[in-house]
Amino acid sequence: LASSCKQLELGCYSDSPSITDEAVVVLASECKQLKTLILHSSAITDAAVVALASKCTKLESLGLNSCYNITDAAVKAVASRCKKLTDLDLMYSPTITDEALAALSSCKKLRYLNVEGCDNITDAAVMALVSACKELVWLDLPNDEDSHITGATITNIRNILEARWAPTKPHELLAKARWA
Repeated sequence: LASSCKQLELGCYSDSPSITDEAVVVLASECKQLKTLILHSSAITDAAVVALASKCTKLESLGLNSCYNITDAAVKAVASRCKKLTDLDLMYSPTITDEALAALSSCKKLRYLNVEGCDNITDAAVMALVSACKELVWLDLPNDEDSHITGATITNIRNILEARWAPTKPHELLAKARWA
């Protein structure tokens, strides 16, 4: 399939535990124009994501929600190679730590990040990311009892992100959404 879809820009393989590293490596090798790839709940490892990052540098949106075998190494590869990245979903990736957030701080176009369920990140890393990524307007954080994120940090981040949205009036957002 991948060899006949070399211009593929979007791939969605959500809730596909049968997706393997090998399949993602082939997809990355054949479909270098990928801009969006959703791999939620797959069994892939860092090897697949590293291959994806090295071959699909036009990637803008990557969904790795509930990919339990993904570590900081995968996120570092994406951050260093995919400079157009705007959206990243790492929800319920339990091995993600402050190192991944530090790497993502170089993603200047990052607008949306989901790290809910990533309980190994701290206040300092989250604040550094928000400070470095000036385009960031949406951040989902861990909010369970195992989280290391304090209420004070959540309030501070909420204020920063709301200020970034302030220049755009809600009716302007609706107009843009209708005509985009």
